[in-house]
Amino acid sequence: MTDSLVFPLQGLRCAGCVRKVEKIISEHPDVSDASVNLALNQVRLDTSSPDALPQLRKRLSEQGFDIPFVRHCWQIEGLNCASCVSKLESALAKQQGIDKVSVNLALNQLSFELLPDTQTLAQVKKTLASNGFSIKQSTASSQPSAKQVIPWRFLFSIALSIPLVMPMIFSSLSLPALWQFLLATPVQFYAGLAFYKGAWQALKQGSSTMDTLVVMGTSTAYFYSIYLWVNGQTGHLYFEAAAVIISLILLGKYLETRAKQQAAKSIADLVKLSPQRALKLDAKGIGEEVDVSELLVGDVILVKPGEQLAADGKVSWGSSEVSEAVITGESLPLQKEVGDSVLAGSLNGSGLLQVTVSAENRNSTLSKIIQLVSEAQSGKAPIQGLVDKISHYFVPVVLIIALASLLVWTIYGDVNQGLIAAVSVLVIACPCALGLATPTALVAGTGRGAKLGILYRNIQALELSHKVSDVVFDKTGTLTQGKPSLVKSFSSKLNQQELVTLAASAQQGSQHPLASALLKAAEGTPLQLLHYFNSYPGLGIEAQLSNDSGSEQRVFLGNQRFVAQQLADKLIEPFSAELQTQAEQWLQQGFTVVYVATTNELLGLLAFKDVIRPNAKQAVSSLQKLNLRIHLLSGDAKPVTKAFAKQVNIKHWQAELLPAQKLEQIGKLQAQHSTVMMVGDGVNDAPALAQAEIGIAMGGGSDIALNSADVVLMRDDPLLIAQAVALAKQTWRTLQQNLFWAFIYNVIGIPIAAMGLLNPAFAGAAMALSSVCVVSNAVRLNYWQSPIKALKQEQQ
Repeated sequence: MTDSLVFPLQGLRCAGCVRKVEKIISEHPDVSDASVNLALNQVRLDTSSPDALPQLRKRLSEQGFDIPFVRHCWQIEGLNCASCVSKLESALAKQQGIDKVSVNLALNQLSFELLPDTQTLAQVKKTLASNGFSIKQSTASSQPSAKQVIPWRFLFSIALSIPLVMPMIFSSLSLPALWQFLLATPVQFYAGLAFYKGAWQALKQGSSTMDTLVVMGTSTAYFYSIYLWVNGQTGHLYFEAAAVIISLILLGKYLETRAKQQAAKSIADLVKLSPQRALKLDAKGIGEEVDVSELLVGDVILVKPGEQLAADGKVSWGSSEVSEAVITGESLPLQKEVGDSVLAGSLNGSGLLQVTVSAENRNSTLSKIIQLVSEAQSGKAPIQGLVDKISHYFVPVVLIIALASLLVWTIYGDVNQGLIAAVSVLVIACPCALGLATPTALVAGTGRGAKLGILYRNIQALELSHKVSDVVFDKTGTLTQGKPSLVKSFSSKLNQQELVTLAASAQQGSQHPLASALLKAAEGTPLQLLHYFNSYPGLGIEAQLSNDSGSEQRVFLGNQRFVAQQLADKLIEPFSAELQTQAEQWLQQGFTVVYVATTNELLGLLAFKDVIRPNAKQAVSSLQKLNLRIHLLSGDAKPVTKAFAKQVNIKHWQAELLPAQKLEQIGKLQAQHSTVMMVGDGVNDAPALAQAEIGIAMGGGSDIALNSADVVLMRDDPLLIAQAVALAKQTWRTLQQNLFWAFIYNVIGIPIAAMGLLNPAFAGAAMALSSVCVVSNAVRLNYWQSPIKALKQEQQ
């Protein structure tokens, strides 16, 4: 059947764009007809394949066009096992207009991207309902509720099951068949009603799930007991087995739910930090309590001692110590004065603050963190694809094994033992543990990272971080604070103030840290008018200036190579011996040297000194203890880079590199089958950050870091880099442990059950506990303590 899709397309600017888009679409084999409307920025196409649009989306994106899909994240009910996950993902994947479908069993969460079409959304809801699932919440950051619901069905079930079990414990007791029937029936059809509903929905879709196994196992025991009773064989009935199995599985589900809530506890705690109300001040200073969603940029709020800040902003009055531990992981409170930035969710100390709002609630740093972590948790690691494939065939295979067990035992003349074996096989097989093994570990790992101030943007970033073999550092703004200061100047033609003023005037158009240092040094001095500015990354800048008299001059600032190239045609020896000696002395002292020249002559030198970050050396040592190779790639001069590398104990370093050369060096490492993590400042190192498998921008939670880096560090502490790698390794170990136990449990348990060596009740208990064990193992990540902290204390 062919479907017609109409959707907006961003990036259309001219008729040439239309032709390009039409060509891309027409080349797809599953598209029969298409048209592009430039006036409406709209595309219409006919296709018979649900895979066509996701494929076209990727191809169009590579050419600069974007289909504005809308992301949805729903918490749903009805997910019981890995088979449910596979069934739902398969059903939605067949629907037109949907992309990036992911079902997370640990969070009971469905995330997907959809064309902005209400009819398409309605179809998704219809697909959910027809497959036996219902929407519990529909928000961008749905998280499992921490509220504990009393398990009434389990309590009802266990109360009726205890009398059935008593004769098994005390041989002197006996229970008439009628009483066994009366006790077991409510358990089977009331307490176990959810299993029947799930199995029926699966049957209608031609699939099978954990509910199928439970229903077949318990129903076989229950109805076979009725058969024996009716035929007068009341010596041993199996009513107690059916009731106990349901009771134990209900208990397991309850414990599993609590454990899953613990796995997602870290991010749930962040959600709780979002204040709901704020005290807004009007122009007269009178306060009015409003909902935080009503706050606009420029509003002023009053924050009392001990309150949480309701919005991102800047302190406009007052001073106080503010704890940002829950946002950045920084344990010590920070002193905030007028002009300082503060974050929503932070805890105010003993002072009174007035804060001018700088971001609306939905754009606050805390909201972005919650959304980022939620999106990461809803993703899937590549290894989960293998688990999903296994889960898809798991239940049918178990059904075949159970039937084979019954037939074999029957052939050998023991129908009762065959029944016990078949029921035990059906009950002990647990696709839940397989489905929960991967997502619970990833949810707990990303949540713990958020509490420590480490945000993994996606599951791929977490997976690759544990594989890292080489860490490449930029120097300025990464291992140094990126706030250099002007410490020395030298000129035989101008006095110091004239040289600094000229250089600062030329740097008015630059965002480089050295430009900031020059402008700060020239504060209070009138600057020349800037007419032209051009930057040469890794080399220097060129500017056209004019003074008060109107005379213009071209000025060059940069390293020796850059300035020498500008002066080569003008001077035979652009650098005097005196000036060259001074430059070499400064370089040996670890200063960054900048040459200042005009079109005709070299005017002088400026020396800058950056401050090493307090934990830089400890961070490098910590990474080396994790058996990682550390590299330093810098655009600074060789003597400066060499001295710095020695200071932080980095053996592999290169200096005087342009951005393109840094990119080349990372490519060489990757050619040696290395997995490279690049750590830069997020601006000047963008190409290298993109080339590396993992990019970390030392942005302190800035917008550029939140939007671009694979791993975001919420504070500028190099030790967080080592912690991010250590946490990724621990999360991956936990994931592997979970998968091992989930697989080995079924590999060992199913054959034992098939051989008739396992009581069905014990099989039910084992099934219930298997998922709990897997989730509980993942929950340990919530309490993971970084070994890097202990290392830091030792070195201090």
